[in-house]
Amino acid sequence: MTQMNDAGFTLIEALVAMAVLALGAVALLTATEGYTARITAITDRTTARWVAENRLAEVRLGLDGADMVPMLGQNWQAKVTLTPTAQPGLEQVSVMVGPEQGDTVLFVLDGYRDTGTSPAGGTP
Repeated sequence: MTQMNDAGFTLIEALVAMAVLALGAVALLTATEGYTARITAITDRTTARWVAENRLAEVRLGLDGADMVPMLGQNWQAKVTLTPTAQPGLEQVSVMVGPEQGDTVLFVLDGYRDTGTSPAGGTP
């Protein structure tokens, strides 16, 4: 009488294989989650930059824009700070942009604007 060897995996071998697959799946999900978070952060910083550039252009044109700016389906805080410079007729403009809630600043843009006043004896 011949004895037949059972072909297949033992229970321990099957459990080890499932554990390896589970570890691989967890690593893949973690990497995907990190990638998604980085893309979201880049998108937010890019949008904040666009808001800052638009707000700086409004200030240079003398328009009175709102502190809350809607862009890409979100509201953004755009805080403008005007600082006089040592150069007469020139003012520094600093625009800080962040999400609507919180005190987070995602982008800061500095620029200058002409105040319309010129030094004595100069041309406007």
